[in-house]
Amino acid sequence: MKKEAAETTVKTKKVTRKRPAKKALKPVAKRVVKIMTVDDNLKKLAASRVPSKFVKEHEGTWDHAGWLQFLDILKTKGYDPIDPDRAGLILEDAKAKYLAKKS
Repeated sequence: MKKEAAETTVKTKKVTRKRPAKKALKPVAKRVVKIMTVDDNLKKLAASRVPSKFVKEHEGTWDHAGWLQFLDILKTKGYDPIDPDRAGLILEDAKAKYLAKKS
């Protein structure tokens, strides 16, 4: 004896739902990272107060360890890459201005 499956029919009602209106997306600012060149960093350094502040803190004199400290300051402040010789000229210029004001 075979059991016949009882067929059941279910009437479904088609439900239509209104979708909420799409919200406008907020514009996302693109972060533009400019890669700084040696020349860019030197111009930025020359226009900043970093060299004059260093000269003032060291009262116009420093040794090799002080020079290395200055280069570390430049790296931590984002002046990398930089040409140390040209940065030294900027520092010496700041030193000359400091000593001229002092005398």
